[in-house]
Amino acid sequence: MAPEPPVPSPASGETANSGATSLQRENAKRALTAYDAMQAHFYVNDGTSLYYEAPRGEGAKAYAALWPFTRALAATLDLEGVERALLPGFNSYRAMVDRLAGLGHYWDAHGNPAAYDSDVTPPHGHGGDKYYDDNAWVGLALVQHDRLRSVASSRKRAAELFAFALTGWDSNPRHPSPGGLFWVKQGAGRGLTDHTRHTISNAPNAELGFHLHELTGSSAFDGDAQHTGARNMYDWVNEALDESRATAQPATGLYFDNMQLDGNIDKTVWTYNQGVMIGANVLQHRLTGEAQYLPRAEAIAHKTMTHFAGKYSAQPEQFNAILFRNLLLLHHATADTALRQSIIDVVSAYADQAWRTRRDSNNLFPKGGPRLLKHAAMVQVFALLAWAPAQYHKLA
Repeated sequence: MAPEPPVPSPASGETANSGATSLQRENAKRALTAYDAMQAHFYVNDGTSLYYEAPRGEGAKAYAALWPFTRALAATLDLEGVERALLPGFNSYRAMVDRLAGLGHYWDAHGNPAAYDSDVTPPHGHGGDKYYDDNAWVGLALVQHDRLRSVASSRKRAAELFAFALTGWDSNPRHPSPGGLFWVKQGAGRGLTDHTRHTISNAPNAELGFHLHELTGSSAFDGDAQHTGARNMYDWVNEALDESRATAQPATGLYFDNMQLDGNIDKTVWTYNQGVMIGANVLQHRLTGEAQYLPRAEAIAHKTMTHFAGKYSAQPEQFNAILFRNLLLLHHATADTALRQSIIDVVSAYADQAWRTRRDSNNLFPKGGPRLLKHAAMVQVFALLAWAPAQYHKLA
C-alpha cells in the first residue's frame, strides 16, 4: 500500500478571530456537533482510521466503501476551512492525518494505472471496481487540501488520479456521441456489463483537470493530453447530456444523468450533476477569462435553483452537498449580488430545515436511517456555511 501524502504542520495564526457573522457561528456549532457525532457513531476504533457505513449501534461490521469515505474526508477538509476560533477543540491537522491514513486502505498500487478501489483493499478488505467518479472525489479533496495547506504531495496524488481518469475515455468512434468517460473502469468486474457514460464521471474529472491546470501553471498543461482531456470531458457533457443543447442557449443545462451504449439517455435530473457543471464553468472562467463561461455557470445556477425550489429534501444529502459547494464556488466568482444572496439563502434554508427536522437524538442524519454517506454530507453543508465567503475560491 502506497503511503498517503503527508500533511504539513499546523498553519500559524489559526486561532485569530476575524469577526464571524451569526450565520457562520451557528453553522460552525452545527458542523462540529455533527462531526463529533460522526466520529462517535461511525468511526472504527481498530487502528485502521476507517468508518462503518451504518452507525455502530446497528451492529455495523463492514468498513465503508470509498464513496462514503470520501464524504467524511470532504467533511473534515471543509471543517479545516472554518476559522479556528469557531471550532473549539477541533484539531484539523490531527484529523487530516487520520483521514489520509484511512484513505490509504483503498489504494491499489498495482493497478494499471494505480488508483483507488471502491472498497478497502487487502489485508483489511477485498478491494473492488475502480469508479472514475469515486477517484475524482478523492482528487478534488486533495486539491482542496493543497489550496488550504499548500501540500505538494496532495497535488501530486491528485494529478495521478487525473491520469487515471484519462484512461477511461471511450475512444470508439462508432458509439453514439463518441467520447466521454465511462462510469466504471471497463474490462473487469462491473465494467464487463456497465458501459454507461455519466455527467458525474466526466464533469468532476474536468473540474479536477482545471484545478490542476490552475495550480501548476499553464506551462504544465498547454498542448498535452491533460489539458485537452479536461476540456474534452467538459465538452462531451454539453454535447451529450445537456437539456439545452438544441436551444438558442446551449451549455446552460439542466443536465441529464447518463447515456447508455445504445444511445438511450437516462434523463433523471440530479442536483449534483448541475453542481459539477456549474463548477467546471467557474473554473474555465478563472483559467481563460473567456466571456462565455461565467454566464453559463450563472444560467445553470438559476435553472437549478428554480427547478429544485422546495424539492431539495427529495434529493440525496450527498448530492445536495456537491451542488452547494459548487454554488459557493460561483458565489465567489459572480458579480451578481442577487445571485450571491440567492445561493446563501438556498443553502441556509436547506441547512436550517435539516437541522430542525432530519436530525435524530444522537445528532445523526437523516433521522430514521442515518448513514455515513448522508451524515458526512450534512457536516459539509454546515461547515461550508461557516466559511468566510472570501475563501470560497479554495473549494474543490
